[in-house]
Amino acid sequence: MTASFTLITIYMVAFTGFAGFSWLSVVTPYYFSSLGFSVSDIGLMIAIYAYVNAIGMFPSSMLSERWGRRKFLIAGLIIATIAPLLYPFAKDIWALYLICILHGLGSTLFVPTALAVVTELSEPGEFGKSIGWYSASAQLGLMAGPVAGGFILQHFGFVAAYASCSFMPLLSLTFVLIRMRHIPARKPDHQLQQTRSWGWLANRGIIISVLALIVIAMGASSVNTFIPLYVRGFGINEGTAGLIITACYASSASLRIPSGTLSDKFGNAPLVLIGTALSSCAIALIAVFNAAYQIAIAALLFGIGIGFAMPASLAWMARISPPEKRGLAMGIGSASYQVGLALGATTLGAVAQTRGYPFMYLSTAGAIGLSAVIMAVLLKSKKRSAP
Repeated sequence: MTASFTLITIYMVAFTGFAGFSWLSVVTPYYFSSLGFSVSDIGLMIAIYAYVNAIGMFPSSMLSERWGRRKFLIAGLIIATIAPLLYPFAKDIWALYLICILHGLGSTLFVPTALAVVTELSEPGEFGKSIGWYSASAQLGLMAGPVAGGFILQHFGFVAAYASCSFMPLLSLTFVLIRMRHIPARKPDHQLQQTRSWGWLANRGIIISVLALIVIAMGASSVNTFIPLYVRGFGINEGTAGLIITACYASSASLRIPSGTLSDKFGNAPLVLIGTALSSCAIALIAVFNAAYQIAIAALLFGIGIGFAMPASLAWMARISPPEKRGLAMGIGSASYQVGLALGATTLGAVAQTRGYPFMYLSTAGAIGLSAVIMAVLLKSKKRSAP
């Protein structure tokens, strides 16, 4: 009962924490644009946040096993509370770089640690279900953030939007402090000494999951980072842009728990492959649509693809990894997603500026579709090599 209640607490932390992180998905592009930065500059600055996560989540997950999950959760949420308050005071690109790095550090400490806590409190046969609940809670937070951020920005301005953003990670920090003694601390030394074998990283399931997380994140970056700027060309305002992004998060959140449960029963591979293929189709539709309701439908379909692929990928990695390395596996999964976000924000911004947004979305869809084909080939070769 204690473990179940602590899991619920972590789900609440995921909701409030990710709401704080996503609050800025609508606010930040408009703020950077108001300072006179180009589309490629905006993409690069947002990518810095993801690069910090991509580089830091892997060592963060390893260090949290030695130094304690609780410390990393608390430190990450404190940073995530402070960082949004600094954005309105930055007026040049270098100051914004530093703030983005600091903000990225907060999620670097928080995200893989929270996922590791979920796997350590779950039974092996319920990884998909537990990760599904966690990621559904995170997606609900991601869904709430853009709507709230867009509304506050539209009616109260940038300073109020950034100030109100810091309240959500502060609320997460409160939940963690209340349940502190029930959160797993650090692993015993005899378990840490077993973490020397790395052969499990060569498993096809790990490779497929990492690839799926990277390309899905590139698609998510094209939606989160560039939809507000893309739809502005069709006369769509900030609040509606936030609703379009919310449609993506809402459909994704609705499928996280069913997807995780289905992956426990029927296997992870089919859901990962279906989700990736559907994501490719949805991103392609964004390139040919120009009405708010059409783009919202495409974003909703993309959210369904994410809802299938992400919990199944993470649960697959948790099952393959040795018990003493599941925290590390979750760090690799989280870092893979951040690599995709960073690559997306960096490369897609340059593509959009030189070739236009429709070409950017079509090329993103092509990359995701090609990855789905590669996954199918790997799965087919695995079946042929099986005895």
